[in-house]
Formats: sequence, structure tokens, C-alpha cells
Amino acid sequence: MSSKESIPMVKSDDNKFWKLDMLAELSKKVLEEKERASGTEKSSSTPPPKWLMEVMMKEKNAHDPKLIIEKRLHASDLSKVQSRLSMPINQLLSSDFLTDEEKTILHEPAPDPVKSTRKEGSKKGVSVVLVDPLSKRHEVEIRRWKIGACWSYVVVGGWNNVIDRNKFEVDDVTVIWSFRYGGGKLCLALSPLVRESKHSGQSSSRRS
Repeated sequence: MSSKESIPMVKSDDNKFWKLDMLAELSKKVLEEKERASGTEKSSSTPPPKWLMEVMMKEKNAHDPKLIIEKRLHASDLSKVQSRLSMPINQLLSSDFLTDEEKTILHEPAPDPVKSTRKEGSKKGVSVVLVDPLSKRHEVEIRRWKIGACWSYVVVGGWNNVIDRNKFEVDDVTVIWSFRYGGGKLCLALSPLVRESKHSGQSSSRRS
């Protein structure tokens, strides 16, 4: 048998599908490399949980869910005086949940903190809807503040209302997701709380 006869013939349709499969696999590998390089691999590879899908189903044209941060609540987050929830930028699992326009707004500098009582950070905020662990909607703002030596996105302008409705405790853990709805409005959603029992050391979660 000649070498020419030993080579199996590939039909044109089969060859086309083989090339498409190879292209899809190559695209997948390139995307994974980009995700690893940008530090967004965990966010993009984590499927939206059931509770988030239920929240999104209540909104018109809800899309583009992104895992932002696994947040452990500190005393400062629950202080009625400070009245803000901090999301340290260096702890974000996804940094692309904001549009370029929103980032421009948040990076507009505030007046000199030495000459002003304002905290160092953005002068303006981005209006967002926040859905708390009890599925209640709140109108809040995201701002960019420097807290200590680190920059954070902070939820303000309504965070105390979230505290009042929910029985948060220090060291509660919530996972914060974002998604868009309607014409592109940004929404933040807080997962059911994970609370470690002080007696058993076991964790529990709740959403009413």
C-alpha cells in the first residue's frame, strides 16, 4: 500500500467542523491567559449562584453578572458614624465591573483634604441600586476613597439604611456581585450572610 493510499480522506464538512473546534479551543486558551494576566480568572469562571439569578430575574433585561469581592464585615463597616461599606480595590476579584465613564467620575479628585473636611477621594459618586441579603432594594452611591494607605470603593448615601434593615454582625461574610439591568444601570447584590457560630465553629447562612 502506498503512503498516499494510507492517508484517510477527510470530507470537506468534517474538515470545516474540525477547524471550528480547533479555533474555539484556541480562543478559549487565549481568553484564559488574558484572565490570568488581568487577575479576573476567579470572577469570570465563577458561575452566578442561584440566589443571584433569582435577584436578576426580578429586573428587566438583567445581564453581565460579575463577582466583585468576598467581604468580611468589620466594625468600621457597621459604624453609623462612618456610614459606609468599604471594598478595598486591591482585594477585588473583578476590576471591570465599572464602565469607563463611571471610572472617570470616581477618579475625579475631591478638594485638597488639608483644606477641606471631605475625605480624600472622589468628589462625585456613581448612583447604584443595592439589593441586601433580605432582597430589599436600596438607592446608594459608590465613591472612591483613600482609607489609610489603601484605596477603596465605598458604598455610601444609604448604607445606614441597609444596616438598619439587616442584623449584621462583625465578621459576617457576604459575597458582593454586580450586574446591569434596564439600559445599563449598575446594581450590587449582597449574598446571604455566612456567620460562624461562636460556640460550634460551624458556619451558617441566611436569606429571608
